[in-house]
Amino acid sequence: MRISSRCEYGLRAMVHLAGHDRGRPIPLPAIAAAEGIPAPFLERILAQLREAGLLKTTRGVGGGYRLARPAAEVAVDDVVTALEGPLSLVGCLPDDGACERAGSCASRVAWRRLDDAISDALGGITLEDLTKETVSP
Repeated sequence: MRISSRCEYGLRAMVHLAGHDRGRPIPLPAIAAAEGIPAPFLERILAQLREAGLLKTTRGVGGGYRLARPAAEVAVDDVVTALEGPLSLVGCLPDDGACERAGSCASRVAWRRLDDAISDALGGITLEDLTKETVSP
């Protein structure tokens, strides 16, 4: 399993927004520059996050992006799912119809437990938690 750069950048942008939330929107160029993310790519990522209900936008002078909910109410799992879709290590778990063996496959138990553990771990970390982390260079 590998997280895409889209997801990695999206989480970085969301943490940036969470850490700089002063009740005012932050312009896309400011986020892109602070996080070292190409602005055109970031714009597409932020549009996805807005469509998922995680961001709000304000147009015009003084416009930009801000979190749609408090940082303490947005889990990493919310961001990852918005950008990647349902997380699953194998294709048969999110869609029982994807495999004819779904009902009799014993290995699905292992994959389900692992998927649940990943989901629980990501669901237990909020943007607020990440803004409090000390990062060493």
